[in-house]
Amino acid sequence: LLLLVLGVNMATLLLVRTSQRDHEFAISRALGANSFALTRATLLEAGLLGLIGGAGGALVAVGGTRALLAVAPLDLPRRANISVDWQVALVVIAVGLLLGLAAGILPATWSMRTPLGTLLRNVAVRGGGAHGGLRRAMVVVQVALSLVLLCAGALVIRSFDRLLSANPGFQPANVLTLRVPIPTQRYPEDAQARELQSRIERELAAIPGVESVGATSALPVTDDANQTMIRMPGAPGNRGDERDAPLVDYINVRPGYFATMGIRLLEGRRFEPSAPGTAREAVIDRVLARQFFPEGGAVGAPMLYQGDTLRVAGVVDHARMQNVHTDGRPQLYVRNDDYTFHTLIFVARSRRSLHGMVPDVRSAIQRVDPQLAIADVRPMQDVIGDALRQPKLSASLLGGFSVGALLLAAMGLYGVIAGSVNRRKHEMAVRLALGAEHGGLVRLVVGEGAKLVALGLLIGVPGIYFAGKLLGGVLVGISAFDPITLACVAAGLALIAGIACYVPARRVASIA
Repeated sequence: LLLLVLGVNMATLLLVRTSQRDHEFAISRALGANSFALTRATLLEAGLLGLIGGAGGALVAVGGTRALLAVAPLDLPRRANISVDWQVALVVIAVGLLLGLAAGILPATWSMRTPLGTLLRNVAVRGGGAHGGLRRAMVVVQVALSLVLLCAGALVIRSFDRLLSANPGFQPANVLTLRVPIPTQRYPEDAQARELQSRIERELAAIPGVESVGATSALPVTDDANQTMIRMPGAPGNRGDERDAPLVDYINVRPGYFATMGIRLLEGRRFEPSAPGTAREAVIDRVLARQFFPEGGAVGAPMLYQGDTLRVAGVVDHARMQNVHTDGRPQLYVRNDDYTFHTLIFVARSRRSLHGMVPDVRSAIQRVDPQLAIADVRPMQDVIGDALRQPKLSASLLGGFSVGALLLAAMGLYGVIAGSVNRRKHEMAVRLALGAEHGGLVRLVVGEGAKLVALGLLIGVPGIYFAGKLLGGVLVGISAFDPITLACVAAGLALIAGIACYVPARRVASIA
């Protein structure tokens, strides 16, 4: 779509340039120059401009890619292989050449097919004669295309902003995460693994500034949780069909996990360290509790899980596991003391700088067992950032394309209005001589551009509808036809277009 806008923009500007050379073409044709020679000259100029633009674009791409890589995440896949090689450069240059030739076809065709008599009459016609209407029509198309692209970009950017402000069901700020695998060769018994994990928690809690410590088998927004089927015998929400055995996310945690992650307790209590002979317990999220106990009362209810009977100790808020913006499957939390996992992700909430705390964390793990390895030491905010990487990339790309379309539309409109003012200097001088005011002439020129912009905005509305259909699957928390976004984009485009019209209109004031 941006290439289409660029093509229309180039064709418009080339047509403006061609119209400014009416007198030259008329004299050339009168002196015997054939239409083929004029067409060749026009296409040669357009192709040369496109070639130079493509080469310049390739150079900018090389520098731009290096600049983007300098700020790109270090874990970006195949980061070292990202570059603009000679093949990409050739493609960019070729696209520039083809785009220039394609944009030059309209003015070349016009110069070839226009009769000499018509060409001579057009020299004296204000606004560019017959092909002035064509130039204005192309500006209308450009404004319409720019409106569609700007609306798409604005919607995706607003959607990404909603993602950033979404409540994921936990409090990620000031939480450091680290994965600690416990080798089964050295700690084959579950009791040995649990004792080692308890020592790790104590060492992490002893680090200055750490407020609480917990551990889990799967972090939120990573979609790493295992799934299992459960039943709630005797629950009022049972319906007597397959919905009574839902597939849930099964998450193994240690008692301090909920407090450390800031997951709200809604009913009952959190896990407590188990004592020998105590019953196995479960904590469920609000989604599962609402399904089976719509009126409340889930605490103490029995649950069938993998052949065992658990008792629901409490209900917590739903911490989003699949993504930041939507609730996922119902969640079942089980205590690590009851079902031991040898590899857990420890979480520590701290008042200190999380990056500055990393050396202390490594030292704490080494004190527990020098042979233990740790991985994925990073703040929880970075985990969320990874989950938002694709939406962020989409928002950045569409935002950049939209800004490019806005600039191109402003350039195209400026070129048409400036060319019109240049051609109509004689007419403006006559109007002034007859008593017209400079301000009235400025309003006349700006009004001409405003009519083009208004018509382009009107024509672009159906395009917004189809763009909204395409974007519906990637927008979060916002309608594809959000009236506030569409009104702001249209007003912004009209403002930029108005400035593009006003600048050449000011030239009228310089006419004596």
